[in-house]
Amino acid sequence: HQFEPDPFVYQAKARNASARGGENAHSTVKPVPLMRHLCRLVTPAGGLVLDPFSGSGSTGVAALQEGLRFAGCEREPEYAATARRRLADASK
Repeated sequence: HQFEPDPFVYQAKARNASARGGENAHSTVKPVPLMRHLCRLVTPAGGLVLDPFSGSGSTGVAALQEGLRFAGCEREPEYAATARRRLADASK
């Protein structure tokens, strides 16, 4: 039986420039595939994902891609603007 690493445990760090909606200057951008996996693990179908520290919106993008509702908060205007752009793109 050959060991196959879990792709979500060994997920590479997301590149800032790879975030949708333009350049993303946030220092801790999360990989959307990882956040989708986590949303599925802890949120019932049709549920609400709350991210009180939304940053550039990776969790929100993941929630929307999973068909979940999302509510997020971010105090930094630059990151909030990036999150809004990314969430708008994910909602299309």
